[in-house]
Amino acid sequence: MNLKGPLDWPHLESLCGGYLHQDFTAEHGSAVQAARAWLADGSAVDARELSSEWRTFLNVTHGMGADARALALREVAGGAWAPTSEAEFEAVSALLIEAGHT
Repeated sequence: MNLKGPLDWPHLESLCGGYLHQDFTAEHGSAVQAARAWLADGSAVDARELSSEWRTFLNVTHGMGADARALALREVAGGAWAPTSEAEFEAVSALLIEAGHT
């Protein structure tokens, strides 16, 4: 599988490195809240770009389980998020996909 380097995922890198870092639970309470904070701090254009990168990431990692996808995400975008469940991954995913429709 060919995942691009972090420079090819600038919005995911910003989300993961700046909001889904090792202290995101203490700062934001949850991964969903951290993603919401990133979206609130950015512009509508940033939200659409993040959503596009996320959809690309999902396509490239299609067929992987949540753990493998989380590892791939950390490899390409940094951060420390390791979803505790498939539901948590899906909740963040739904939020990021929806961000592209605003």
